[in-house]
Amino acid sequence: MENKQKNVGLTYGVISGLASVIFSLLLYLGGIKWFVSPVAYLGFVVPIIIAVLAGIKQKKLNEGYLDFSAALKVTFTTFVIGTFISILFSYVLFNFIDVPFREALTQETANKTQEMMHKFGASQEQIDKAIEEMMKGNNYTFGKQMLGAAFTCIFWFIVSAIIAAIIKKKKPEFPTAAQ
Repeated sequence: MENKQKNVGLTYGVISGLASVIFSLLLYLGGIKWFVSPVAYLGFVVPIIIAVLAGIKQKKLNEGYLDFSAALKVTFTTFVIGTFISILFSYVLFNFIDVPFREALTQETANKTQEMMHKFGASQEQIDKAIEEMMKGNNYTFGKQMLGAAFTCIFWFIVSAIIAAIIKKKKPEFPTAAQ
């Protein structure tokens, strides 16, 4: 059972990563505006759907039963692998393939941040400081990407726990007698 669990998480993690790469590529082809639009938030839905499918697949492999810890392992593994594939793609895209796109994305993100802070009543001094900090250096370095991955994995762990709680089905201790 343990090998099946690892294989399901690994397989669906790769599928999740590839789906995220394709989604990011579509956003990239759509331009900067797509990258910072509400459409970009759909990028969180795809991995969730794939993790649920991984949990269901594991449950089917276990004859319809899956305890919480096994469900948590397979869904979280799916999320972690998918996250690292997606981050690797973003790192290569923004640091080697299209650096001007990265710079334009940083500028557009700063503009959106400025608008949001203004709406929330932040002072001009606070806004200027935040924008200055945002515009410093490369926000897509390997170290910053890995830090982002760590925080993303914390979020995915919580989502995995919710999914696991929903899809779990404990095997009865005593089989029911067939009559």
